[in-house]
Amino acid sequence: MQPQWFRQYIEHHPGHRRVQSDGAGIHYQHWQNPGKPGLLFVHGHGAHAHWWDFIAPAFAATHDIVALDMSGSGDSEHRGEYSATLFAREIITVAEDAGLVSPTIVGHSFGGAMTRVAAHLYPGALSGIILVDSSIPNRKGSRRAPPMPRRRERTYPTLEEGMRRFRLRPPQACQHRYLLDHIAAHSLRATDQGYQFKLDTALFAKMQHAEDLPAAADMVKGLAIPVGFIYGGNSRFFPEAEVRALRRIIPPSAIRSLADAHHHVFLDQPLKFIEGVQELLLELG
Repeated sequence: MQPQWFRQYIEHHPGHRRVQSDGAGIHYQHWQNPGKPGLLFVHGHGAHAHWWDFIAPAFAATHDIVALDMSGSGDSEHRGEYSATLFAREIITVAEDAGLVSPTIVGHSFGGAMTRVAAHLYPGALSGIILVDSSIPNRKGSRRAPPMPRRRERTYPTLEEGMRRFRLRPPQACQHRYLLDHIAAHSLRATDQGYQFKLDTALFAKMQHAEDLPAAADMVKGLAIPVGFIYGGNSRFFPEAEVRALRRIIPPSAIRSLADAHHHVFLDQPLKFIEGVQELLLELG
């Protein structure tokens, strides 16, 4: 059963707009409140803008809010190749196109990584960032791109059949079926052959890793803007050793741990997540 707060938020319908960024059409949702501080939500890998439909409206009275689909995801176009700098430019391009004033960016997981790259490359464009269960390694990685997927995109005869195939990545349990159903319904598109998932499943295989960027921890330490952090108390990515390392990078007063939450923090604890973001927006000033 859908709770009242969820129905209230998803009935607060945003506007939709598309902007060009480095040759790709980038779709975003906009809960407009002109003149208020900007707040931009960035999804993780395998996700899309509709993951924020039941989070973003909680800030509608105080902020001008945007949630984007990064290229290769949601209703944005796919690319022949992707890179962190391309994703960072998409974030800044959307913020500028929407006319956001002094925006704060909230980025989850992979979207948090792209958020810190955007803050590093465009230091004057943002007023702060909030990273959500997003790893901040001390060393630059030497990751190789995975091989291109061999399997063609699967097609499902009905939306409901496609929705039944939806899975969280990385996998975890989620007690709130109504949230998963909402996300899954927006994860597929109708084609002449049936329904297909919108995600470019070759995104990581097309990802370019030869960019000259600092290690993530150095990037965050070097930011002149304030940084907040939210992680799940049960997240596989933040055992105690990682939490201690996190506290050496970000002031403890700007870190929030949500009990009984895993990596997909705002699916496990949506209302507590909203409270955490509200607290950090005040903390970051």
